[in-house]
Amino acid sequence: MAFEKKVQLNLYILESYKNRLGKMAAQKMLKNPSKSVSASQIGAEILCGYLDNLKEKEVQELAGGVQNE
Repeated sequence: MAFEKKVQLNLYILESYKNRLGKMAAQKMLKNPSKSVSASQIGAEILCGYLDNLKEKEVQELAGGVQNE
């Protein structure tokens, strides 16, 4: 993958999801205490991984406009 500039994206999620991401970050830091990990880093990894694996048809469906094949 070519280098791409990282940009900030603000999202509103349920507090329970934020808590879950925080717990995941804490578990990751327990495995490797020398590396700092935040809930937002975990969330970004999940979101980017999901988007990278979407197929074009799924992208169109999520956008609300499926073209006839």
